[in-house]
Amino acid sequence: MIETRLRFSRRALLAGVALGFLTSALPALAAKKKKAAAPAKAEEPTFTGTALPVPRLVDLADGETFDLVAEATRHAFVEGKPVDALGYGGTYMGPALRLKRGTRPKIRLVNRLARPTNIHWHGLLVPSSQDAATHPGLKTGESFETALTVDQPAATLWYHTHVHGRTARDVHDGLAGLMIVTDEASAGLGLPSTWGVDDLPLVLQDRDLDPTGRPVYPATAVVIEHGFRGRDMVVNGVTNAVARVPHRLVRLRLVNAANARTFRLFFEDNRNFRLIATDAGFLAEPAELSLLVLTPGERAEILVDFAEGIGVLMTGPDEHDHRVGAATTTIPDVIDRPARLVAFDVVRDDRPSAAVPSRLALPLAAVGSTAGLKRRRFELRTLPNPAAAAVGTGGHDHHMMHTATTPAAAAQGPATHDTESAPLPILPTINGRTFAIGRIDEAVGLGATEIWEIVSPDMAHPFHLHGAHFRVLSEDGDQPKTWNRGPKDTVLVENSAELLITFTRPADAATPFLHHCHLLEHEDGGMMGTFTVR
Repeated sequence: MIETRLRFSRRALLAGVALGFLTSALPALAAKKKKAAAPAKAEEPTFTGTALPVPRLVDLADGETFDLVAEATRHAFVEGKPVDALGYGGTYMGPALRLKRGTRPKIRLVNRLARPTNIHWHGLLVPSSQDAATHPGLKTGESFETALTVDQPAATLWYHTHVHGRTARDVHDGLAGLMIVTDEASAGLGLPSTWGVDDLPLVLQDRDLDPTGRPVYPATAVVIEHGFRGRDMVVNGVTNAVARVPHRLVRLRLVNAANARTFRLFFEDNRNFRLIATDAGFLAEPAELSLLVLTPGERAEILVDFAEGIGVLMTGPDEHDHRVGAATTTIPDVIDRPARLVAFDVVRDDRPSAAVPSRLALPLAAVGSTAGLKRRRFELRTLPNPAAAAVGTGGHDHHMMHTATTPAAAAQGPATHDTESAPLPILPTINGRTFAIGRIDEAVGLGATEIWEIVSPDMAHPFHLHGAHFRVLSEDGDQPKTWNRGPKDTVLVENSAELLITFTRPADAATPFLHHCHLLEHEDGGMMGTFTVR
């Protein structure tokens, strides 16, 4: 059911929804928390499900060349049901690539797919020539080699394909993976650091799985307009995930690699956790939370004390608003209640727990007067497509969103649900224009500091910037939310946001940087622009 009402604050909606989830469950949660606080007495698993896979960690040495091969593979999203998928190095989601600050490793992307591909190092600060995001795509059998200049603070990043018009389907099919930057400062913090034990990556996605376990991507008009949201929650490539963690402090590296879903994260027993890092690096000090909102493209690192006992990481429904004038239409999610992402069984070991650092990094510099800084305004809107209206494809039913293809159609393989033959029902735009290859939209000076004002008049959009990090100065004219107060490269713009950006990496007209909505269907539809830095 779609409800239309007068507009009200999205910030109030988010707070109300979160409060509703937590308050309605308080009696049960309180009982569970008391029970969970007791020390674990047994090694027997508490939860049933699929053991959480942990991506293979690959340390890239200075000057070393690593082949990242994009190819078809087989993968089981549901235990015991392998299906066709895509990935890197023969695995869905590929290896986790770890880079050390001050080094210059080489990566060779090799295309063994039956379609063109390229690569974007999401969050990595390198010159545009080292990032293939603006490359139209390597043909089958071709390769792209680059030496990455690693010079930025420690952070959890990721990489993914970025072929214009195909990114949503390619990431949905598995062309994404983790990238981690380390430095000496982070190594001295004493944080949990044993990969796959007390340092766990959690790549969050959602899918619609048919009875064979195959993800179905329905390219309906509403998916194109509002983005794909699936009923089945997937973590590190599997549903119903269960992780076994030690009875102590554990570091969770969270990556939202979904096409459009914003994850509203909390633990079933309402325990608190500590946010220690956002997209581009550490906060100055940990922030204690019980709810964390992560939009597509964003990352966060949290510390969870499993001395409190077992736990279940949950997400709330991702209802979202569409605004026309003073009226707001709420688009319901395909899930109507909190859903389990991953359950954590607790195992005792002999290692002492790490301590929570009181300080993590230097505080962000105080912002003085911004009166003299150049300001740019970017309006992200979805507009009616006259071409679609002319051929009678402009109208649609919001309940079409998850009309699945038949298993027979799905059996043709990943990413077969193309809609290039029909006009898009809407035009995703930035400042009234859709993306055009070869057009330069903005020219920025190397070393310049600017304020970019991002506005979203009709619905919330996750805004992402290549080649630079930023800090959020304000959201909707107010202070940024706790999870938006660290170094960032992606932010959910519910109505408006002011970003303070310093541009330190060059980009020429042949390989410009991109800025775009990270709701992948909007990116593919043209809500993307280019800019040079020189």
